[in-house]
Amino acid sequence: MPYGDYDGPDKPDKGLKHGSCNRTRCQDSPAMHYNHGSYAWYCTGCMLEVNDAWARDNWERNFSAHNHPQFETNEQMIDRGALSEKTKGN
Repeated sequence: MPYGDYDGPDKPDKGLKHGSCNRTRCQDSPAMHYNHGSYAWYCTGCMLEVNDAWARDNWERNFSAHNHPQFETNEQMIDRGALSEKTKGN
């Protein structure tokens, strides 16, 4: 569950795969969902909040040439053979 009111220092693993969520006011872990727009990892709760209908429509309208969703898990990227140096993480 995301910590929507967190106002402290960032953890050193913020935004890293399996680390702390990249969302500004969240420190939840593990971060399991890679955001191809911000090049960082998010917890499930924040991914669901960020990936609302508007965000999905915007991604599909403006980035459909990528042929993948804005958020993906490591397993989804492996399945489509798309792990890059940025997404490999820890």
